[in-house]
Amino acid sequence: MTIKILDKSTAEQIAAGEVIENPASVVKELVENAMDAGATKIEVTIEGGGKRLLTVTDNGCGINPPELPLAFQRFATSKLTALDDLDHLSSLGFRGEALPSIAAVSRIKMTTRTKDSIAGAQITISGGELEREEEVGSPPGTRVEVSDLFYNTPGRLKFLRADNVETSRISTLLSELALAHPEVAFTLKSGKKTMFSSSGDGVLLHVIGALYGKDPVEAMLEVNRKDSASGCTLSGFISAPHLTRSTRRWITLVVNGRLIRNAMLINALERGYGDLLPSQRHPLVVLNLSIPPEMIDVNVHPAKIEIRFQKPEIVKGLVYKAVKLSLQENRNIPQWPDSIDKPGYTPAQYSKASKLDHRQDHFESFPSQTRENSQNRHHTPLTAPEANFREYSIKRRGEEGEDPLRASPRGCYLIGQFLQSYLVVQENEKLLLIDQHAAHERVIYNQLQKQSRSKSEGNITQLTLPLNLELPPAWRDRLPVLLPLLQETGFQLEPVSEDCYAIKAVPFMLRENVNRTQLYDLLEQILTADQESADGYRDKIYKTIACHRSIKAKQALSRDEMEQLLEEWENTPLARYCPHGRPTVISFDKAQLDKSFHRSEGN
Repeated sequence: MTIKILDKSTAEQIAAGEVIENPASVVKELVENAMDAGATKIEVTIEGGGKRLLTVTDNGCGINPPELPLAFQRFATSKLTALDDLDHLSSLGFRGEALPSIAAVSRIKMTTRTKDSIAGAQITISGGELEREEEVGSPPGTRVEVSDLFYNTPGRLKFLRADNVETSRISTLLSELALAHPEVAFTLKSGKKTMFSSSGDGVLLHVIGALYGKDPVEAMLEVNRKDSASGCTLSGFISAPHLTRSTRRWITLVVNGRLIRNAMLINALERGYGDLLPSQRHPLVVLNLSIPPEMIDVNVHPAKIEIRFQKPEIVKGLVYKAVKLSLQENRNIPQWPDSIDKPGYTPAQYSKASKLDHRQDHFESFPSQTRENSQNRHHTPLTAPEANFREYSIKRRGEEGEDPLRASPRGCYLIGQFLQSYLVVQENEKLLLIDQHAAHERVIYNQLQKQSRSKSEGNITQLTLPLNLELPPAWRDRLPVLLPLLQETGFQLEPVSEDCYAIKAVPFMLRENVNRTQLYDLLEQILTADQESADGYRDKIYKTIACHRSIKAKQALSRDEMEQLLEEWENTPLARYCPHGRPTVISFDKAQLDKSFHRSEGN
């Protein structure tokens, strides 16, 4: 094998892949450069999801004309001069890789002027090669136009997603940057449409309101704590326990002005909530940690979203204590949302109450089970063995020929429920364990597919009162595209404004008792899915509805409910797997059991 040195163009395109993954990463690098240049106003305009064109304009200090070509050389930076400078770094960028990496895989034009210069300078580069450099008229600041991203690396281009997906990525990024820097006025435009803008007045709550709407602002609790010994300060806002989301996408962590991802801090944050968070729910959070630069290592990854802490225990403890103290001090919790219709609940009671309501709500997906019956059933305490396994004894047929273990049409006998999560079933000489959640998911999913094919008007439920949902910027460009599919599957949504829709009807499977929180979670899963085709999105909608409406693990069922589920599951095609591909059942045949118990045949 012969060793050889790669040519400059190939080496630069390979290196660019470490920094530039998609249009959002281009925007991140350019916006961080603008903030390092002291910009207080930044406007981002995109076309074709940023693949065709993206422009970042700022009012920063600009670049001196003689230094403009130098800015596009690798490892050229104004942020540091020696390795030791990393210990005192206050800027967002420092590697000197962003501009040359972008220029290597696109066509880029930069126009810039310092406040003291009479005229501006403009440079044009394509695929890393200088095309033109000239003097032009321009306002103070810098404007960077990036077009035809990855035009010379088709292997990278084919991995980019649809325009609305890439737009959503950029919107999410810019939203987080606005939360990290409320002192900067951000504007995002897609074509001629303004997707969102922030005032730049330095008030974080104003940014939260602009991005997430009125309800989250009213539920925010302030966090402000300092560790004098280390010099670390934590500030920002966390949501009261009644305002939660189904994913951690709504947690924004900032360290010295830099957006980061850190599992340790998220764990400390959620531990601070204790038992106030319902199971599988996460808070809406914006936390900014100010820490002496020498206590962190930002030179971990080219994307600069990962950092290392010199003293992680101090930082972890600060976050945990600050969150816990904020929750303890703020006892005047805002009005509870419609996910709990019981005024007077305290935060400490919320977790237990929400789980009870969640369980009872799902009983309604069984038409034969009334709420009254489901409540009465839980008034009788269970003994320890009964709590883990609801047993129904196998008895011989009576004189009248009655069989308490009623066989299903396919010959299955229900034995009971194990750990309130699995149905225990006998099928001929096999023992079946059926995951009740996965099995019910498959039943509902197939019913939704059948209803879609029938296109019956009876497949929707009109809401007595429409629900208004405010949309974060990342959803605003995607919802209109998916609106026909949502309506086809039973949702009726009407725009109230650019960032708000009124939901007037939902698929029949969701029923009228669905609340704003459930719909918000459901739409989040649909709108954040990376699907390319209408069929892919339609399938995602069905799977999401099925997951939301199916009975859950650790949910006690009556015998009638279990037998109904068993019968529906048996009559459902592809019943052995849930819509996500998980098995719904595992089986043990008699021979396996005999072998495990060292039983010889017939003994």
